[in-house]
Amino acid sequence: MTENIKQMFSKMNDETREEALQCLMSEFNLKSTNYVRKNWIIGGRIPEENQEKIVFIFQNLLRTQVFKIKEIKVQL
Repeated sequence: MTENIKQMFSKMNDETREEALQCLMSEFNLKSTNYVRKNWIIGGRIPEENQEKIVFIFQNLLRTQVFKIKEIKVQL
């Protein structure tokens, strides 16, 4: 599941990535976005009990990102 999380994170734009890191910090009561990025996402050391929730959060953020992009294209 960690590979799936890494792939989803790589598909996020900068704004969505920052929002994802903030969500994870808030959801799991963590103190540092660098810790989350380096150890959990890049390092693949996400506690197993948190992985399902992270997939859910990331799926929703990516869905929102797609809607925002489509909205921008429609306005152009």
